[in-house]
Amino acid sequence: MEVIPVENTINAAHLYCESTIKKVSRTFALNIAFLRGDLYRSVLYAYLFCRIADTIEDTTFHNFEDQRRLLERYKSFFTKATILQPQIMNWIEDFHNSPKDIDGSKDDIQLVNNTQLVVTAYSALPSKFQEAIRECIIEMSGGMIEVLGRKSAVKQRLYFSRSMDDLNKYCYYVAGTVGILLTRLFMESSKAIHLSIQHILKSHSVSFGLGLQITNIIKDCWGDYKRGWCYIPREMMQKNGFEPEDLFLPQNREQAQKTLNALILKAAHHLDDALSYSLAIPRRLFRIRIFCLLPLFLAIATLTEAKDNPGILLGKGVKISRSMVQNIVKKIMFLSFSNKALQNYYSHFRINIGEAGGG
Repeated sequence: MEVIPVENTINAAHLYCESTIKKVSRTFALNIAFLRGDLYRSVLYAYLFCRIADTIEDTTFHNFEDQRRLLERYKSFFTKATILQPQIMNWIEDFHNSPKDIDGSKDDIQLVNNTQLVVTAYSALPSKFQEAIRECIIEMSGGMIEVLGRKSAVKQRLYFSRSMDDLNKYCYYVAGTVGILLTRLFMESSKAIHLSIQHILKSHSVSFGLGLQITNIIKDCWGDYKRGWCYIPREMMQKNGFEPEDLFLPQNREQAQKTLNALILKAAHHLDDALSYSLAIPRRLFRIRIFCLLPLFLAIATLTEAKDNPGILLGKGVKISRSMVQNIVKKIMFLSFSNKALQNYYSHFRINIGEAGGG
C-alpha cells in the first residue's frame, strides 16, 4: 500500500478548503483573499467549521433530538486537543442517516461530507490558532443547541425572537463569537496590535458581529420565515400593532416596513462600532483593515438598500448589485490608509439610515 506523505495530505486538504470557500460564499472568498499566512489559513478553516455548524442548524430534521445530538457531538470534537478522524467519519454517516425534511444547499452538504478534510488542514495550524478556533466553535455550537431547544419546546410552526435581548443573544452565539475569534487571531498574528488597540478591538468585536448578522437577518427574513424562523423580535412587531405570524400580510405592509426600518437602525448602530473597530487597526496591517472594511461597507450598503424597500416584504429580498460590490471593493482598496476618507465614505451610506454615528 502506498503511504502518502503527511505534508501532501495536509496540502490536499488545504486546497480543498480553498476551492470550497468559493462555492459556499463568494463574498467571503473575495474578502479572505486579502489575508496571508497562518492568519489566512486560520480564518479560512474557522469559517468552514462555522459553516458546517450553521448547516446542521439550518437543516430541518424530522426529529429535533437527531439535530441536537449531531450538534452536541460536533461541539464535543473541539473539546479535545486532537480531533480523531474515525469519530468525524461516524458523525458524517449519522448526519446522512438522520431523516430530514429540508437539506441545506448542495455545496453546504458537500462541505459537511468533507469535514475530515477541514480537520486535517486545521490540525497543521500553530496551537495558539487552534485553541482560539476551538473555543469559538464550542460556544457557537452550544448557543445553537440552546436556541434550537427553545424552538423545539415551543412546538409552533413559527419560532420567533421574543425581544431584542433574545435576538442579541442569538446573534452573539452565531456572530459575536466570530468577532471575538477574529480579534484573537488578529492579535496573535501581529505585535503591531498593542494593548491600547487591543482594548478598542475587544470592546467592539461583538458589536461588529451583531451588525453583520442583523443585516443578514433583515436581508433574508422572507426565506427564514418560510423555514419557520422569525428573528425579528416579537416586541418590535407588537409595538407596531401586529404579530409575527402576520408579518407578510398585505394589510400590515406599512407597519411591517416601519418595524424593519427600526431594526435597520439598530444594525447600523452596530456597524458604527464596526467602523471604529476597523479604523483602530494600524495602517501597516492594511490586509487586515481591508478584510474588516469590506464586509462592513457591503453591510451598510445593504441596509441603505433595505430601508423603505417593499421588495423585502414581497419575498424579493434585497441585494446590492454586482457593480456596486465592485465599486465598494475598489474604493476600499484606494481609501484603506485614510481614516478620514473612510469615515466620509461610510457617511455617504449611513446618512440615508438616520441617527448617523461617527467613526
